[in-house]
Amino acid sequence: MVRRRVTSGFLEEFTANITTSTRKKLSTSVKNLMIYITVSVPILCESRMIRIIALALLSALVPAHALAQSAPPQASGYRLAFSDDFDTLDLSPDGKGVHKWYEGVWFSHHHAPLANIADEQSAVSLTWKRGQEQPDTSIATFSRYSPSFHAWRHGYFEARMKWTPVTGAWPAFWLIPVQDATRKDVYGGVRESGELDIFEGNGKSPQSFFGTIHDWRQDPANPDKMKDIANSGKNNKFPLSQETDFSQYHTYGMLWEPEKITWFFDGKPLHSEKAYVVFDRQDYFLVIGMQEGATWHVGDLTGVTAQQMTLTLDWVRVWQKSQKR
Repeated sequence: MVRRRVTSGFLEEFTANITTSTRKKLSTSVKNLMIYITVSVPILCESRMIRIIALALLSALVPAHALAQSAPPQASGYRLAFSDDFDTLDLSPDGKGVHKWYEGVWFSHHHAPLANIADEQSAVSLTWKRGQEQPDTSIATFSRYSPSFHAWRHGYFEARMKWTPVTGAWPAFWLIPVQDATRKDVYGGVRESGELDIFEGNGKSPQSFFGTIHDWRQDPANPDKMKDIANSGKNNKFPLSQETDFSQYHTYGMLWEPEKITWFFDGKPLHSEKAYVVFDRQDYFLVIGMQEGATWHVGDLTGVTAQQMTLTLDWVRVWQKSQKR
């Protein structure tokens, strides 16, 4: 066999892969690069030494801890507790089993068509289509049919998303307690549950970020209903710059600490609120989706002309404070 030397073209591609690995798909890029080195180098050169050197170079440039996502500054010292880059979509087909995601929210008896939840180019699209029975197309980390879920108490929650502001568009990235969904939210004989709205969009407010916290308690006059006894509704609209374009990718985040909630947009803090006591009693799962509802009313089609509306998720991550040893 004729010996071939490693060309500068290989080194350029190697470097390009390292650069790309600093972007969204760090772990995927590195994995692909490892495959490239493992498969291509022996073909380019019979010498095992070149392969060893290349792998050593990779280890030096991309240390093992870099394969995991680094915490953003607002979550400094936190560990990655949950992550999905949507290279593949792990969605339960029937709401059962052990999966990352489940369709819809537990309290709804209707379902959005699974065809409206699609993975595409390492992202997932959640599309509301006119005529569907369910007013939203959502995914959650809680199963309504089996005791399977991913939930957290405190942490930094962030997603990279895009959506187009049109009348009726109501994208939502929020947290609901497992205790509420399983009817274990009873304290002193009274049901009480929190709600953490990381981000809500309104198609008629293309430069506004809405983030709200709620404290729901059983209504004494009607025990079958929950009453919103406290919320941050008077301070839940955070104006963004006029150059903000929601149709492009942005990061939407929320830092949940025992006594404070802080919202973030593209890594910058927007607003903080005092946390309600109920939040420290419960474990919260994620719900993300495109909901339709003009003037904040679910299913309201007043002035809505769009035939469909889509929220596209690039990635989702949950960080929690590292435990002291």
